[in-house]
Amino acid sequence: MKRVLGSLAAIAIADWVIANVKLPWLAVGLFDEPAHLATGYLLGGSDPVFLAGSVLPDVDHVPLVFNSPQRGDPRPKTHSLYAAAAVAPFSRKLAAGMLAHLARDLALEPGVPLFGGRSFRVPYTAYAVLVLVSAYSRSRPLLSRAGT
Repeated sequence: MKRVLGSLAAIAIADWVIANVKLPWLAVGLFDEPAHLATGYLLGGSDPVFLAGSVLPDVDHVPLVFNSPQRGDPRPKTHSLYAAAAVAPFSRKLAAGMLAHLARDLALEPGVPLFGGRSFRVPYTAYAVLVLVSAYSRSRPLLSRAGT
């Protein structure tokens, strides 16, 4: 239960800071990456391969650091379903973690180029509901064991 609440807190704090504090592009990552891990935990549990997948897509940001990126710049095309599909034959867990990463990025500016081109977005509310339902589901086994 502590991990579930900690994950929700990490996401809430990160998203509040990202939305309300004017930070440079690189500093946003200091809040965004823990939120990706928290999202990964809520959606896939503590499996290290799944959690690695939940942050793996942001490796494509490393070369961008040398190009003076700005907030709102489009995400690289490797933030797409194609990248997850390319990994899936080798590790379904890693690919599933990558999809958890995309679920979060879909709700944040500037969206995700799901098919390698135009960026798509979903309302933040859709992501929030996904996270809350996952948190509830993840906490239920703990609650039922505590009651026995």
